[in-house]
Amino acid sequence: MGATLAQVFISYARSEEKVARRVAAKLKEADFDVWWDADLPAHRSYSEVIEKHLKDAPAVVVLWSKSAAKSQWVRAEADYARSEGKLVQAQLDAQLPPMPFNQIQCANLAGWRGSDRHPGWSKLRDSVAALVAGEDLPASPTEPSAKWWQVRRYQWIGAGAVLLLLAAAWLLPAWMTSNGGERPVVAVLPFESLDERDSSLVLGIWEDTRNALSRNPQLLVLGPNTSEELAKKDTKAVRNAADYVVRANVRSVGNRIRVSANLVRTKDDAQVWSERFDRKLDDVFALQGEIARDIEGRIRGRLAKKGGIMPENIATTGEVYALYSDARAKIRKRQLHLFEEAERQLEQVVEKDPNFAPGWATLAVVRKMAGLAPSSGRPEQLARRAITLAPNLAAGHAALGFTLESGPTAQAALRKALAIDPNDIEAMNWLANSLDRSKTDERLQLYSRIVELEPLWWPAILNKLGLLTEKGDRAAAQAELQRVERIGDNSIAALIKIHLATRSGDLSSAVNIGLAEYARSAGFQQSENRNLMNLMLWEPLMQLGYFAEADQIFPPPPPSRAYIPLIRENDPRALDIVEARMKPRQFWEFGPLPIVLARVYLLNGQGPRLAQRYRDVAKSPAEFEQVVGPGRLPDIAPSVALALKGAGDPDQAAALLTLAESRLPKATLGASEKIQLARIFAVQGRTEEAMSLLSDAIKDGWLPPYMPVHTDIALDPPLAELKVDPRFQKLRQQILGHLEKERAELGTINLPKAAIS
Repeated sequence: MGATLAQVFISYARSEEKVARRVAAKLKEADFDVWWDADLPAHRSYSEVIEKHLKDAPAVVVLWSKSAAKSQWVRAEADYARSEGKLVQAQLDAQLPPMPFNQIQCANLAGWRGSDRHPGWSKLRDSVAALVAGEDLPASPTEPSAKWWQVRRYQWIGAGAVLLLLAAAWLLPAWMTSNGGERPVVAVLPFESLDERDSSLVLGIWEDTRNALSRNPQLLVLGPNTSEELAKKDTKAVRNAADYVVRANVRSVGNRIRVSANLVRTKDDAQVWSERFDRKLDDVFALQGEIARDIEGRIRGRLAKKGGIMPENIATTGEVYALYSDARAKIRKRQLHLFEEAERQLEQVVEKDPNFAPGWATLAVVRKMAGLAPSSGRPEQLARRAITLAPNLAAGHAALGFTLESGPTAQAALRKALAIDPNDIEAMNWLANSLDRSKTDERLQLYSRIVELEPLWWPAILNKLGLLTEKGDRAAAQAELQRVERIGDNSIAALIKIHLATRSGDLSSAVNIGLAEYARSAGFQQSENRNLMNLMLWEPLMQLGYFAEADQIFPPPPPSRAYIPLIRENDPRALDIVEARMKPRQFWEFGPLPIVLARVYLLNGQGPRLAQRYRDVAKSPAEFEQVVGPGRLPDIAPSVALALKGAGDPDQAAALLTLAESRLPKATLGASEKIQLARIFAVQGRTEEAMSLLSDAIKDGWLPPYMPVHTDIALDPPLAELKVDPRFQKLRQQILGHLEKERAELGTINLPKAAIS
């Protein structure tokens, strides 16, 4: 092609070379200058030439096939063309283009043999001609209009029980869609070798780092020759050439290497970032790539658009963002059966792009939310990794606060997330959940703000209702129900009614409301609505002892099916199964499992085994709190303290209970907090205080939820410390009598097919 710039760039998978050659030939016949990699000069760098022609060509033709969809090169080139508004797509086989490209117009060249009259070829040729002439392509008919989104928003969310799926095809990240704004210019100056013997290694690390940064479409990275020349110039020359400079020096000592790197903003010589990397010198080429990847990761988030506040601001490939977006949508639905699938997708995200900070943040959230026992990486560690990569990412700070659950550190992280992104509804919800009852007004303001932004997001609605119920504000709770009914979402309205009935102790009505809604709404044939309703019905069914029906609508995850029935029977075989499958730390971190299994240990005289599991992870109550989290400590501590006492360690038990008590509010206690304190006081021997709290909670309408407190409170080891008191037996019979009455009113349950998972 000589010095002539190509008008058309062709991207394809190697297996489709024959078709690519035919497309190139036909475009040349139509008087277009075409470049494809068959024109690659033998003396030039492959990536350098491709990048130049990709940027310069006004039209980029992507030939999609099953092989092309798997090609990182094809996806990357399609990403770039899409972001620059010059993408022309053609489909070569029966497989649609991958997300998000399946939402963009695509010519069908399946079966094309070179005919000018083929409709797919005519469409492709006309699109190329329009782009080369400087015209915009018409919008894809599959893309939803803004008007549709605004008018149908509430109906769409409600039909999916507040489905918040931000499909990658409809809400592409800003770096893929925006043509505006100048990209920061980065000069990666040659890295300095502090020992001449390391010069080859240092050169390799420098080249790999520059190449890694060059793949980021948000940055303009100066070439090696320019960077070498700038290293010889003064500060003014560097400032004129680049917005940021990356510098590093390398030193090897024995079998280890140390790289000190920094990022400097040239306009004011401010150091944006600096870090030191220490590595073992094993595989030299792997080491070069690893250090280059680490440096790129620290820089990407710091130089992202808008400071890297939102996930869509941070660059990655279309494939990775599509996986991330889909996983995030699954998590928003709050359906347990989707959590493991979302976790697998996010593990692919961080494997494919280890420097994509939003992937680490969201992986932390799903592991914490589902109580998943990870093979590697605790949720808190994953959240901190996200913040290391992108300090301004709101989702990273929100994830850290969520994984820490409660306490000053968690709340500080969540407040920082909201300072960065004031409309982050997840961060608002988690912050409100982390606050104690002394901050009831702030909690209510946060929940109310969420439902202003997302009027049908059921987690916030139910949290708000729970708070109003605790305050005894039935009028406000009814107003919330009426608000949802006015919007017209019967599914969410039914959930609210179930919630209110359950909280008032009318369990039979709660179940009947759900069963009636199944019968009324054909929409519950859809798995999303059904699973949400099943989740709400599961609690009253468990409280009433309908275990088989509860398992039908909400089956336990497959790994737990071997021991959950045994736990319900307080069968000690459950202990052997769990201990064989879970290491101590995994056990203590695994959601509600340690809370309910502690009961089985103690009722079967296996307290010393439980005490040993405690000692396996902690030498002190403070260390134990680091494992289970301050939010769960008040529920777990009483049973563990009983185990420690039985194992001959009363001092450790006393210290653990004191710490747990300190994590609960001192005033304005709700029914749940009263029960938590009653269990602590009962184990401490503070019988009068414990009985007073237990009695008050039951007067407030509290019923044992089965988890963490068994519906027969005499089977809860901490509360069973009070069973010699006649008042305890009277309260126990009051609870059991109420549950028996509710069960009699409900009778035999015939679950509709729509309810069965």
